[in-house]
Amino acid sequence: MKSIRVLMVLDTMDVSGTETHVLSLVKELQSRGIYTAVVTGNGSMISRLRKTGCKIHQMNFPKTLTINSEAESLLLNSLVDLLRKEQISLVHGHQITSGNIAAKAAKLSNIPFIFTLHGTYFPKSDIKSVLRITDAAVAVSEPVKKHIQPFFPKNISIIANGIDTTDFSPSPSLELREKMNIPPKAKVILYCSRITRHKARICMLLIKACRDLKKDIPNLHVIIVGNGSQLKDIKNMAASIHSSCKEEFIHFTGEQQNVKDYYALADYVVGTGRVALEAMACERPVISCGNLGYFGEVNSNNFQQAWECYFGDHAAKQASSQAIIYRDLRNLHQSSIGVPTGRELRKLVLEHFDSKKIILPLIELYESTIQSFEQQQAIN
Repeated sequence: MKSIRVLMVLDTMDVSGTETHVLSLVKELQSRGIYTAVVTGNGSMISRLRKTGCKIHQMNFPKTLTINSEAESLLLNSLVDLLRKEQISLVHGHQITSGNIAAKAAKLSNIPFIFTLHGTYFPKSDIKSVLRITDAAVAVSEPVKKHIQPFFPKNISIIANGIDTTDFSPSPSLELREKMNIPPKAKVILYCSRITRHKARICMLLIKACRDLKKDIPNLHVIIVGNGSQLKDIKNMAASIHSSCKEEFIHFTGEQQNVKDYYALADYVVGTGRVALEAMACERPVISCGNLGYFGEVNSNNFQQAWECYFGDHAAKQASSQAIIYRDLRNLHQSSIGVPTGRELRKLVLEHFDSKKIILPLIELYESTIQSFEQQQAIN
C-alpha cells in the first residue's frame, strides 16, 4: 500500500475537546511519518496547530447543513481542488457541518471518508446525513456507538480520545498560585468547560455548591476556566455570592490554551470527557458530571464504569444537582485522598488513553478503510 496522506476536517479550531483531540492526532500521525493536513475555519487554537508543522488550509464552513446550492458548490469545488493538490488518500471528518461537505468532496474525488462522532448531542437527522456517505465510522465511547448504530450498518470502531500524557503531567503550580493571589495552603476546585447550555448549568450548580462548601472549607478557592455565551450570568451569580460571603474566592480565567497549568493548581477538578482525562493525567482527583448527568468521584474501582459513560457526558444514571456536588466535594476533602488517588488515576490514563497507544488502532482503521475502498473500486 502506498503511503497514507490524511486530511483532517473541522468546523473551527476553537478551544474544545474535539479540537484538542485532533491536535493530538496530528502530532502522533506526523511522528509516525503519516502526512497530515488540516482544513478548518478560524479559531484560537490555529497557532498551536501551526506548531505541529502540518499544512493548514482555512475555509469558512456553514453553521448548519442547510445552505444554498451555489454556496455548497463553491465549497465542494474548493475542497475537491485541495484534495487533488495535496494528493490526499483519506479524509477524516470530526464535526457535522464540515464533515458533511468533506464527505461529498471525498466522494467526488473517489477518496474514502472516515467520520468520528464525538458526542450524542447532535440532531439525529444531521448524523444520518453524514453517515450515509461515510465509509468508516468512529465513536469515542460506547454510548456514542450505541447512539449511531441504527444509522450505520457497517462496523463502528470505538477509539477513545487520546491524551498527550507528556504534556498533561504533574507540574509545580506555585508561580500561577501567586499570580492569582491564592494562598499557598488554600484548597482549590477547578471547573473547565465552554460556558454554554448544559455545561453552564453544571458551572452554576458547582458555584452554588461551593458557596455552601465555603462553610466547611474556609480557605476554599474556585477557578472557572472557559468562555461562552452564559459566562456573564455565571459572573453575576459569583458577584452575588462574594457579596454574601464578604470575600472574593471565585476566579474567572476565560479561555486558556495551556489549561494544564490550572490543573496543576487544583486540588480537585470537576469536569467531564476530555477534561476529566486531562486532569487525571495531571494526577488530579476528579468529580465527573457532564451533558447527560452525574457520575461523581472517579477512582481505581469505578474507572471502567466512568469511562463507559464518558464521565457523565454521553450517559449517566442520575441528574447533576447542587446537593450531590456539595456532598461529594465535601467527602473528597474530608477523606484527604488527593495525592494517592491522583497517582492511581494517572496510571490508568497512561494505560488506557495515552495518545501514543490510541493512535495505533486509528492507523489500522485508515489502512483497512483505504484497502477496502480500493478493492470495491476494482470490483466496480
